[in-house]
Amino acid sequence: MKTKYIKYTLIILIFIFSINKTSYGIGKIVNYFLDDPNAWNDTMRVTSSTPTKIVVKDGTDGLVFKLTDLTVGDVVALVFLETKKVAIFNSKNICDASDKLIHGKNKIVSVITKNYGNRKKFYYQFLLQKTINAVTIDIYNNGEAVLESRYDGTKPVGNMSELSGIKLLEIDVR
Repeated sequence: MKTKYIKYTLIILIFIFSINKTSYGIGKIVNYFLDDPNAWNDTMRVTSSTPTKIVVKDGTDGLVFKLTDLTVGDVVALVFLETKKVAIFNSKNICDASDKLIHGKNKIVSVITKNYGNRKKFYYQFLLQKTINAVTIDIYNNGEAVLESRYDGTKPVGNMSELSGIKLLEIDVR
């Protein structure tokens, strides 16, 4: 009987420690962008990337980020720098942006926070769209993804941001 309780205790402890490591890893990259005021500029400099720029008229009502593709097992986060909010995705889903954006310029970072065992391959894609009653009425960026990171280790790297899964987006809400 005593060995049975020891086994259960060990299983529970292993489970707790694995959850803490995962959440710590997610928190570390996300907190970097939330806490460091230079993170945006440093990321642009290091990755040699420029943010996608979008203008949204008529406010943020009904504005959503739609994750349309994600490598199975990966986790991606959207970090909204002005409002200091984060949305984390582990599957295709929709994120209501109306409470995460302010009027004026907004900086958003998307980043892979967990790679499911294959660091040589990952992919995610976000569309920005406006919906009313769950019906899409407008898709921004000419229907192209506003945030998209694709890395396949078999191809040469064209941009350092491909290796990290970090993409930048500026939304000007009017």
